[in-house]
Amino acid sequence: MSSIDELEDARQDLESLLLDVLNSTLGEEAFTTDESLPAGPLATSRLSIHDEAQDTYLGIEIRVGAVLARLLASKMMAAGDPSPDDLLDAVGELGNIVGGNVKTLLYHTARLSLPMADLNSRTGPGDPDDPSTTLRVAASVFGQTAQVVLTPGAPVDGLYWPPSQEDEALEKQP
Repeated sequence: MSSIDELEDARQDLESLLLDVLNSTLGEEAFTTDESLPAGPLATSRLSIHDEAQDTYLGIEIRVGAVLARLLASKMMAAGDPSPDDLLDAVGELGNIVGGNVKTLLYHTARLSLPMADLNSRTGPGDPDDPSTTLRVAASVFGQTAQVVLTPGAPVDGLYWPPSQEDEALEKQP
C-alpha cells in the first residue's frame, strides 16, 4: 500500500475503522463527515507504518480539536478536568489504537512506530492537506470532528520505533 489510489480503494474500510474506534473509545455513536476541523488548537498524534517488505512508509496523523481532546481525555483517563498531559496521553493512545488498526487493515507485515502526541496552536479554519498526496477520513462524535490523515512516504523524523528483534530473541532476554 503506497499510493493514494490504493488508499482510496480502502476508504470505506478506513472510515469504518475510525467510526469503530471512536464508538468504542467514547461510548457514543460517531458518523462519517466532510466537516473540517474547528479553528483553534488541535491535539494530534503522529505515527508511521514501515512496510519492511517494500521499504515504504505510511504516515498516520490523528487530529482532534480541543473540545474533543478534552472529552476523550475525560473518558479515557476518568478525569473530570484533564490536564494537558492527560490530553497528550489520550490523543497518543487514540493514535496507537487507530495506527494498529490501519496496520492490520493495510499491511501483512509491517512495523508501527510509537505515537508522538502534540498540542498545537493552529488557529485557522480548514484543512491544509493536499488530496493528491494524502487521504483524509473524518468522523463526527459529540458534534466534534476527528480526522485520520494518511500520507504515503511521510517523513519519519522524530518518531520512535519498538525493537524489531524476532520473538525468539526477545524471549532469551532476562
